[in-house]
Parts: sequence; structure tokens; C-alpha cells
Amino acid sequence: MDRLGELIGALSDDAVVARSVCAKTEGTCKLCGRPATFFRTQFSKLEYNLSSICQACQDYYFLGEE
Repeated sequence: MDRLGELIGALSDDAVVARSVCAKTEGTCKLCGRPATFFRTQFSKLEYNLSSICQACQDYYFLGEE
């Protein structure tokens, strides 16, 4: 499965949807649950503000980095 399909599946997961509510308030990632404290660029930080996805998950899903 390609990463975009994997991301769509992850965003549809009930546990991820449940974490979405608290992720921004707690400063965590709604996908992996880890703290979201470091962002390489302002665009990455903006993405977090929109999606609650941390830098590591952004790298994995959007850039294809492990």
C-alpha cells in the first residue's frame, strides 16, 4: 500500500479519531501519540496546527522518510 493510502487508513482509524480531540491541547501527534514539540519549518508547524500530525509522521507520510 502506498503511503497516501496508509495515511488515509490511519486517519480513519477509530483510535486516531478519538485522539484528534485532545492532540493539539496536549501537544501530541494524533497518529503516533508521541509529543509534537519539534518542527523543522514553519510549514511543518502550520501542518501540525491543521492536522495534529508530528514532524516524524509528516516526514514518513509526506516525504517518504523512515
